[in-house]
Amino acid sequence: MSSKVKKKVVLVPFSAKKVRVLYDFDGDADGGELTIREGQVLTVTNQDVGDGWWEGRTETGEVGLFPETYVEETAAAEAVPSAPPAPVIPVFQEPPAEEQQQQYDYDQSSYGQDEASGYRDRAESWDDGVGDGDEWDESGTHSMPGTSSLAPSTGGYDVGSTDGGSLSPRARTDTSLSSVNRIERSGTVRRNINRFSTFVKSGGEAYILGETKVKANASGEELSFFLSAEGPRWTVADPFTLQVREPTKKSKLKGIKSFIAYTITLSSTGQTVERRYKHFDWLHDRLIEKFTLLSVPPLPDKQYSGRYGEDFIEKRRERLEMWLNRVARHPVISKSTVFQHFLTCVDEKQWKTGKRRAEKDELVGSAFFVTVQMVPDIDTSLGDQEVDQFGRFVKGMDDNMLKLKTKCEQHCEQYSGTFTREYQKLGMVFTKLSETFALEEKDYARAITEAFGETGRRYDTVAKLYEEQPKNDLLPLMDIVREYLGILSTYPDIVEVHKDSMQKIQQCRKLQEEEKMADADVQEITERGNVLTASVLSEINHFHSERVIDLKAGMQHFLQEQIKFHQDIIGNLQSALEKYESC
Repeated sequence: MSSKVKKKVVLVPFSAKKVRVLYDFDGDADGGELTIREGQVLTVTNQDVGDGWWEGRTETGEVGLFPETYVEETAAAEAVPSAPPAPVIPVFQEPPAEEQQQQYDYDQSSYGQDEASGYRDRAESWDDGVGDGDEWDESGTHSMPGTSSLAPSTGGYDVGSTDGGSLSPRARTDTSLSSVNRIERSGTVRRNINRFSTFVKSGGEAYILGETKVKANASGEELSFFLSAEGPRWTVADPFTLQVREPTKKSKLKGIKSFIAYTITLSSTGQTVERRYKHFDWLHDRLIEKFTLLSVPPLPDKQYSGRYGEDFIEKRRERLEMWLNRVARHPVISKSTVFQHFLTCVDEKQWKTGKRRAEKDELVGSAFFVTVQMVPDIDTSLGDQEVDQFGRFVKGMDDNMLKLKTKCEQHCEQYSGTFTREYQKLGMVFTKLSETFALEEKDYARAITEAFGETGRRYDTVAKLYEEQPKNDLLPLMDIVREYLGILSTYPDIVEVHKDSMQKIQQCRKLQEEEKMADADVQEITERGNVLTASVLSEINHFHSERVIDLKAGMQHFLQEQIKFHQDIIGNLQSALEKYESC
C-alpha cells in the first residue's frame, strides 16, 4: 500500500447532528468506511446514504461511512451564530485498519492439507473446459457458498437478507429488527461486529437472536432427532449407495470444447444420470450454502493440466464416487431436495427449474434450523463440555492423521523406489553368481548353480511385489486418510459457532439477571440454543459412527493386504530354500 496520505475535502455545515458510538466497528477504509469505537462522538454529514448507512466525521477529521444502528443521537448541536461560511477543511484518511479476525482456539493450519483445498477459488471456470458456460442454464446464478449476503462490497456490507442467514449492518432495518432493537437499545446483547466471523457468516447469530423469519413449511424439509445411548442423533434416512462409472470424453461446439461425463447409478432404483465435474461443483456449493453447520466434505480438486489422462480420470472417478456416497450416508443432507435433484433429474427443462429453485432456496444458513423439530427429552445441559471435548478430539485426530498420511507417502516412495531397487540388485547378484557357477559344469555342482539362479529370480519377484504393493494397501489407506483430513477441516467452524452461540446466550442471561431483558425473550433464545446444541451433538455422533465404520474397514483391508504381501514374499523365499535342500 502506498505510504502517501490521501486527502478528502468536505464542507462542514453550520449545524450538524452529533451521535455517540454504541459499539466498536472496524470499517474498510478502501470501501470508504470509518473505524469507530464505543463512546466516540461523530458529526453526521449525510443521512441519505441509504441501506442503513450514514456518513460522518470524527473529531480528528476523518470522514467515512458507518452503520446507523451502531450510534445514538446526543443532545442537538448548538447552531453556529451568523458567521462566514465554514472553511474547507482538508480531512486526512488514514490507511485502512486491519480487519479483526476471530481466532479459533486451536491452530487450523494443518486442517485438510490436500482435501481442504477443495474449498478452492470459486471464481475459476465452472466447466472442465476453460471459458465454457453452463449449457443447461446460461441465465442461472451461481452464487458462492456463504457469500450471497455476506461478501463485502465497495461501499461496505452487502445488503443481505434477514430471512436467509446472517445479518449485515445494511440489512438492519426497523422492520427486520424491531424486537432485537428493543433488546439492543436497553443495554443489551452486544453483537459480534466482525462481519467476517464464522458465527456471523454461518447465520448462527441471526438464529440465536431470533432474526430468522423463514417458516419451515416453505419447503417441507422438516428434520428431527432421536435419543440414543450416545445422545441426540439425526433420524436416519433410507440408506442407498451410488456408483460413478463410465467416464467418457465428450465434446461440443464442433469439438472446440471437451469435457468428461460420468454416469451415476442410484442403487435403490437403478436410475442413471449423466453429470460433469461442474455439476458436482455446483452441488457442493449449494450444500455448503444451505447446511452451514453440517459437515459437507470437500470436493476432489479441479485440475486443468492432464485432466484427460487415463490415470487422472480414473482417480477422479473413484474420489467423486467416494464423495457422493459420503454425502448419501448423511441422514440430513441425503434427504435434501437439491441432492435428490442432482441424483434423479434427467430432463433439461426440469433441471433448469430445479437448479434455479435451489439457488433461491430460503432455508439456508441460519434458516435451516427452523426445520429442526426438537425432542423434549433431549438433555443439552452438558452440550458445551461435549462440543469442547470434540474440538480437542478433532485437533488431535487431524494432527495424527496428517502424520499417518506423511508416513504412508514415505513408505510408498520406499516401496516403489529404494526397496524395489535394492531387491533387484540383490537378485542380480545371485543371478550373476549362478551364471559364473555355470562356467564350471560338474554334475555335483549343477544343483547349487540352479539354486542360486532360482534365488536370483525369486528376489527379482520380491522386488516387483514391493513395486506393486502400494496400490494394494498404502494408497487405499491414504485415500481414507485424505478424505478424513478434508472432513475434519469442516468441524472447527461448527465448534466455533456453537461456542459463540453459548456465549451469546450467557450474555442474555446476564441481562436477564440485571432486569434488562425480558424472561420470555431469554427463554426463546435458550430454546433456540438447545436446538443448535442438539444439532451439533447429532452431527458429532454421526461423525463418530462413520469414523468407526470407515476406519475399521480401511484398516482391515490394509492389514489383510499387508499379510498377503508378506505371505507372497515368504512363499518366494520358501521356493528358493527348497532348491538348496535338494543339493
